[in-house]
Amino acid sequence: MRILHGPVNVGNQPWSLSRAERALGHKSDVVVNYGTWLGYPADKTLSEYGKDSRKARLARTAFALTAPFRYDVIHYYFGRSFMLWDDFGRILGRSPEEDRNALRDATLAKKLGRKLFMTLQGCDARQADVSNRTNTITMCKPDGCPAYVACTTGIDTTRRAMIEKLLPLMDRVFYLNPELGHLVPNGTFMPYANVNVEGQNEFAPVPGRRPRIVHAPSNAGIKGTPLVLAALERLKARFDFELILIENTPHTEAMKLYQSADMAIDQVLAGWYGGFAVELMAMGKPVAAYIREEDRSFLPAKMWDELPILRLDPRTLDDDLAAILASPAKLVEQGERSRRFVLRWHNPAVTAKALARIYEDPNAPFDISRDMRKEAA
Repeated sequence: MRILHGPVNVGNQPWSLSRAERALGHKSDVVVNYGTWLGYPADKTLSEYGKDSRKARLARTAFALTAPFRYDVIHYYFGRSFMLWDDFGRILGRSPEEDRNALRDATLAKKLGRKLFMTLQGCDARQADVSNRTNTITMCKPDGCPAYVACTTGIDTTRRAMIEKLLPLMDRVFYLNPELGHLVPNGTFMPYANVNVEGQNEFAPVPGRRPRIVHAPSNAGIKGTPLVLAALERLKARFDFELILIENTPHTEAMKLYQSADMAIDQVLAGWYGGFAVELMAMGKPVAAYIREEDRSFLPAKMWDELPILRLDPRTLDDDLAAILASPAKLVEQGERSRRFVLRWHNPAVTAKALARIYEDPNAPFDISRDMRKEAA
């Protein structure tokens, strides 16, 4: 099969899956409209972020309208088609004419009979007003995510337009955060597959030393960083530990810094863990995060039962972190459990096999456990 992933590489999921698909013998490429400061790789980058010019528009348009003739499968990400240029101010929901223009590539691909798929990450489809109204704990609140007001006064509308106008063109829609199961009609949960877990070296926690805790917020308001830092500050008098705070650091450099940690604190408001957690678990390190019980029905039951995440709750954060810090000897065992978990549930090699069946037949079940059993055998 000829498979295209794009137009953004969010969290490195497209790249990891694309490389796994190549290992299966498919032609699989990642092409992005623009790169970001995180430095995630792509086979081709069409232009620079936010630098609107005739040349950039021509490059993006030419690729978008020729790709359906060159690929059998187009896998989109973050609620974008190749002509939905958020950095140039092109969004859905303002007028029918603008919507048609933004969806020209996806509409053409559909007419040509190409298979179309979308993977949603979280804030591409999450609506702040809905999350605030329905979740007791969420970053979607005035004193949480700094984009809350912007979301509730406009961005939420564009997300609803994306769900109403772009997603119906897809043969299948996947989401990485189980909260989106409440919002995305006929969507399917997909575990993160953003790390080559089989090729990732292990860096187990070091027994006997003061624990090194890593926290790496890409957005402090979303991750709940102020709550985490305040709780750790209060616990300093009772426990001896070192905090490694990583911010505004390119991905390759950040991955090197993660190696020295003994455990990680991920998100404490979102209700799920992110790609950062998978990276740390792949290294054999335990991860703590807030997991929303109300979203568990969207996950495979076995995955939920095996979930190794150390549970945090922002309402009892001091006590939850204290319980972890009081038993540092358990971090090694917890890290081993985390490594086993990602090899099973977050393995791009396994996910790529399941996706290949879906690419051939979009109505086929998405069942990575089938390939997990084969790997074990």
